[in-house]
Amino acid sequence: MLFGLGACGENDTPTLTAVLPTANCGEIVLGGDPPRATDKGAARTASSCFAQAFQNCALTALTIQEPNNVTRQFSIARNGATCALRQAFQADANSPPAVVDCAAARFENNTLVIEGCSHLGDFILTP
Repeated sequence: MLFGLGACGENDTPTLTAVLPTANCGEIVLGGDPPRATDKGAARTASSCFAQAFQNCALTALTIQEPNNVTRQFSIARNGATCALRQAFQADANSPPAVVDCAAARFENNTLVIEGCSHLGDFILTP
């Protein structure tokens, strides 16, 4: 979480305020074999939101809940003058997530593609 200093009115005492992400693209729940989105419309909306946020380098997050309690959280943040795209991959709730940088995100032909996520590979979701 990021914090900033701000003053209000005649009080010169600085206060801490949280700077929160401007958007959260939501959560996509996958089920079945092979895994598919349980709500295809919501998955398309969330996927498109995330890809567009990456194009604009807008602070946001997208959570993917996979079968067997696997969670992926993708986030976008500014890293100086560049845009940082990260994936936190948690294979089970009792272990810490693996966090890696990814190269790019796009939404085309109703498919979310997040590329270049180090040893975790690419993430491709067609709802």
